[in-house]
Amino acid sequence: MVEASLVSDRVSVAPGETFHLALHQDITPHWHTYWRNPGDSGEATHLYLDLPEGWSEGDMVWPAPGIYSLGPLSNYGYENTVTLPVPVTVPADAATGAVTITGEGTWLVCEDICIPEDATFQITLQVGESITDADGAALIEAAYAAAPDGSRGLDAGLAHTGDTLSLTVSGDGLAGGPDTIRNLYFFPYDGGVIAHNAPQPFRLEAGAARIGLTPGFLTRNAINADYRGLLSWEEREGGSWVRRVAEITAVSGESVNDLAVPAPAQAGGVAGGGGTPVPGISFWQAALFALVGGLILNLMPCVFPILSMKALTIVQKRGAERAHARELGLIFGAGVIITFLVLGGAVLGLRGLGGMEVWGFQLQEPWVVAGLAALMFLIGLNFLGFFEIGTSLQNVGGNVQGNDRSGAFLTGVLAVFVAAPCLAPVMASALAFALAQPPLAALTIFAFLGVGLALPFVIVSFEPRLLAFLPRPGAWMERFKQFLAFPMFATAIWLVWVLSVQTGAAGVLWILVLFLAISFVVWALRSTGILSRVAGIAGLLLAAGALWTTANLEPAAIAAGNGEYEEWSPARVAELRAEGRPVFVDFTAAWCVTCQVNKLGALADNRVRSAFAENNVALLRADFTNRDPVIAQVLADYGAPGVPFYLMYPAGGGEPDILPPLLTDTIMIRAVEAAAGN
Repeated sequence: MVEASLVSDRVSVAPGETFHLALHQDITPHWHTYWRNPGDSGEATHLYLDLPEGWSEGDMVWPAPGIYSLGPLSNYGYENTVTLPVPVTVPADAATGAVTITGEGTWLVCEDICIPEDATFQITLQVGESITDADGAALIEAAYAAAPDGSRGLDAGLAHTGDTLSLTVSGDGLAGGPDTIRNLYFFPYDGGVIAHNAPQPFRLEAGAARIGLTPGFLTRNAINADYRGLLSWEEREGGSWVRRVAEITAVSGESVNDLAVPAPAQAGGVAGGGGTPVPGISFWQAALFALVGGLILNLMPCVFPILSMKALTIVQKRGAERAHARELGLIFGAGVIITFLVLGGAVLGLRGLGGMEVWGFQLQEPWVVAGLAALMFLIGLNFLGFFEIGTSLQNVGGNVQGNDRSGAFLTGVLAVFVAAPCLAPVMASALAFALAQPPLAALTIFAFLGVGLALPFVIVSFEPRLLAFLPRPGAWMERFKQFLAFPMFATAIWLVWVLSVQTGAAGVLWILVLFLAISFVVWALRSTGILSRVAGIAGLLLAAGALWTTANLEPAAIAAGNGEYEEWSPARVAELRAEGRPVFVDFTAAWCVTCQVNKLGALADNRVRSAFAENNVALLRADFTNRDPVIAQVLADYGAPGVPFYLMYPAGGGEPDILPPLLTDTIMIRAVEAAAGN
């Protein structure tokens, strides 16, 4: 998505001269790369130069960024084209002749999804007489023109005003006042200083301004440091508005003017001076993202066990009447959409009660996990023929095969319940948007997620020609149904393991008692007579008692799960960062299949583990298998709707990089190298 090149403002440099190399990016329309502080998510662009001995480089020069929002998240970066210069100084005793410089650039480029990219470069210069490269110099001069031009005579202070921050700025740079200046906006160099997605209302007089900011996690309780950043505004020049940018240092606890606190801003706009609204996506864009996220969810590993039930339903519909096939498809879709609405309503209800609205919360309840495990076990028994259609137990769960209306609906319910805790890339953005909306709009977004998940199955139901690719009905269908019992048993085993993490050995004991009771009920109800009925009722009571006992077990203490990982806590993060070490935090849960895939894949890769060791990365694991309000608050602070969630804190301070939910070894190694400053 990015065509990158290494450019120079010189074709020949003189000994002792300082010139510029720059990473130039031509970015695909509608995509963007990131500024030094990427905002709520993303990763800053890096350029690593391999200079000749004795040559030295300065800090990268960053042009002023734009704002790119997705739902409630706001990021800082660049679109279309950007040039990032780095000053390079040639030693005074440099020998004349040709010199070849190599470099590597890494960046994250995003639209609705994000793609990590990199490129290697090579450029040859002459050492001798200083000769300008006209094309490269033009790009670099334009980058400097868009970068801050010193402080422009501005002084700044940052102080608490009640629950908000007040950034006060005074100086000649604002002498024009509201007649010639508009759209003030503050871009901090460090993440966590402010809430990036919050409006910035301001008041402006000649030579002075006060901007209202929402505190970030670094400043929520106290302001313990001076924070640098860019102040951007538009200034009337002739008949047009020209953007100005100054670098300011906001002194901790100070106010440099006595302007009144600006009026509170409404979401999606800025009050008190006509500032620029924070950009965001529209409702229909969010709905489209939700639809795409639901489609992608069909490919997520957490949905694979349920796909077997969908596959069996399609096979059985091979010989069905067209109207009946369509009916079952729509009923399955209704099951998916209604379940998404119920889960979404529960999340919004928790929000209304002051709880932490985290997607996937249903699998934090041991009784839900135990019930799902029992249901998967029951489905497996049905597929193997231990009870058949027409028995009394068929109405309890055996008809989940999908060969009648209730089975089709229940298949949709199960698909959502097991799949929902996993976050497809675009689904996470849609959820983040939904959780920030009023109930009706939020529930509509959840409904679009359901439409996306159900759509492939419904399309097949309405297009019989697609079923023509399947073999004709025959004896193989019964063998296929029996084979599909084993994915159900595998799912039940996974859920038992989740329960063991949540409740310890006691939970495993009671889930096995539940399985025993289910088996007893199946046996009893296959028999005839009053005695079998009494035995079946006794089995049902035993099953209910086991489930009730499981629901009331105390949560087990959860270890970090691997000798390389420590248990996460905010205090431990602060201690390790004080030592100057990079810190990687894995927010995970036993019920999150994507988390387990990452643990067995990228996080277990030998090259990744070697990179951790070589760069002295501290590894912490925050386990969200059981409810934890501290972890929930951190996820909320970063706008994450659930797990998996990964943070990589750089060595020596600074805000963490947020890594994507699906990890690869390349993503991890780049993140480690960036955090270590390599």
